[in-house]
Amino acid sequence: MLYLMLRTWPNISFVVIKMSQFTANPSQEHLDKAMHIFRYLAGTQDYQLVYKAGQTAESLMGFTDSGWAADLAMC
Repeated sequence: MLYLMLRTWPNISFVVIKMSQFTANPSQEHLDKAMHIFRYLAGTQDYQLVYKAGQTAESLMGFTDSGWAADLAMC
């Protein structure tokens, strides 16, 4: 799962890191959760981002919170 998280599906990073906390003493519940993650991955393997030909850089927009939600009053 770590390989998939790092290379293909960054949206599963939280659950993979959470699951890794139980590798020393896993239970049946952890196995069930891991299988749920694998079923999610299998169900979304055909999802993709599609960029249409002719789109300019101006039509692609992204946002970031580079200030880590800092309060301007605190700065």
